[in-house]
This record gives sequence, C-alpha cells and structure tokens, in this order.
Amino acid sequence: MSHPDPIPTMPRSVPGLVQRALGGGLVLALGAALLVIARDYPMGRLYDMGPGFVPVWTGVALCLMGLAILIADLRPQPDLAMPGLHWRGLIFVSASILAFAGLIQPAGLVPAMFAAVAISKFGDSTNRVLPILIYAVLAALGGWALFLVALELPIRAFWR
Repeated sequence: MSHPDPIPTMPRSVPGLVQRALGGGLVLALGAALLVIARDYPMGRLYDMGPGFVPVWTGVALCLMGLAILIADLRPQPDLAMPGLHWRGLIFVSASILAFAGLIQPAGLVPAMFAAVAISKFGDSTNRVLPILIYAVLAALGGWALFLVALELPIRAFWR
C-alpha cells in the first residue's frame, strides 16, 4: 500500500530560451553600456590610471562574464527546473548595499563595512548572530587593513 506524499510539491516550469538568455544578456548589456559611457574618458596606464581605466576594464569584464553566462545558459538542458526567487537574500543584500552607501560618509569605512557585511549575512536563514558578528568584525578589520593601511586610500576609518 503506497502512502501519499505528505507535502505536495509544486511543479516548476522549465525556463524558455528568453528566460535563460535574460541573465547573461543583462550582464552583457550592462558591460556594453559601461563601455559606451566611458568611451571618451582618458584611459591612462596601469601605473597612472585615468578616469576611464576602471570603467572600461569593468565593462570588458562584464561583457566577458555576460558572454560566458549566455553560453552556459543557452546549452540544451532538458530537465532544468526554474528556481524560485530568493526574496530574503535579495532584500538583505540590497539593504546591505544601501547601508554601506549611507554609512560610508558619516560613519567611515570600518562601521560601513561592518554593517554591510552583517546585514548581508542575514540573507541566509541558517546564519546565527554570533558567527555573523565575528565575520563582520573580521571583514571590517580586513577592509581597514587593505584599503587604509596597505593602499592608503583617503577614506576615514571612523566617525569625524
């Protein structure tokens, strides 16, 4: 005698060609837009970077990643089910970016990094408070060591 499955599973549709190409296409379009925006900026050299150096190379990297994603996603995958959107992760990672942007000027690099890392870690429901705090402290200290000590960037570490 067979027992019915206690929790019925919702069948997920297999994504179509447009849905599979959307992710890589968006990354590719973002990279191309960045290249178009930065086309008239002076490049400079690796040891003497101009204002166009970072946008151009970021655009190139995004274009290459977008192409790689497109190639991977457009290969035939008959049994691939479309995953659901992870709202919790999307909300907390977005909030962490906003927290960093809002805190970097008034609070400084270390508090902004601490807040951004801690908030983003709450996007995974399996994370617990103590490991999140430890990870955020270590990441903020690592950011301080890299950006303020090693690279000597002109950013305040803490409040004014």
